[in-house]
Amino acid sequence: MLYPLRCLLLACLLACGVRADFALDLARIHTEATGGRARLEALRSIKASGVTRGELGEMAFVLWAARPNRLCVEVSSAKRTIRQGWDGRAAPWTSDTLTRTVRVMAGDGAEAFQLEAEFDNPVIAAAGKSRRVSLDYAGAVATEDGELLKLVATQNFTATSFVYLDPATYLIVRRDVVRRPPGGEVVVRTDYSDFRPVEGVILPHRLVVSQNGKRLRETVIERMEANVDLPAGIFSAPPADKDQGVFLK
Repeated sequence: MLYPLRCLLLACLLACGVRADFALDLARIHTEATGGRARLEALRSIKASGVTRGELGEMAFVLWAARPNRLCVEVSSAKRTIRQGWDGRAAPWTSDTLTRTVRVMAGDGAEAFQLEAEFDNPVIAAAGKSRRVSLDYAGAVATEDGELLKLVATQNFTATSFVYLDPATYLIVRRDVVRRPPGGEVVVRTDYSDFRPVEGVILPHRLVVSQNGKRLRETVIERMEANVDLPAGIFSAPPADKDQGVFLK
């Protein structure tokens, strides 16, 4: 009686191994489709600018990102500028000229921003044999955008996201990040399109973000520059003065 069970268990283990190997094969193919390891590693920083449309209306934005996990995003209108950043060491932060405050992010919001700050997406990181990212192949799935290849990415042993590759280009066209704040599970979906080369690396220039099926914002990148000179202290929280408010660099 035990022999068939042992065979079934072995078959399951072999199947898991094949799926894991195929996931890494897809990761390597995606890396090459994006531009190749050499071009990716030569890309040390990015500055992007454009517009984002959401609950606050249309706002201009500027984004600075640098390896391995530094990020600063600034959105602004005629009356307000909101900036969020992380230097890869201290806690992520948010500053707001309307409320004249600087605050430290905490909990799920901080974790989500730290994941977004990773310079390489999880598929590229896994292809580079990052110990902090594991990939599993979940099969070809039918979506409203056609059949896509689905990967399950686990970052830092806890954060889970579902990554969808276009089988024609092997580029990431969708990513669902699973968050578990108090009160229940939340799925934040990002759809990527308008792919263009930046120093030989193919990057999306249009992003649409939705949460549990509700559209939150659309971001259109109008200009993206590679390996720019980064403003001093751009990733660190600006000083807050109780009399003068927040000084934004």
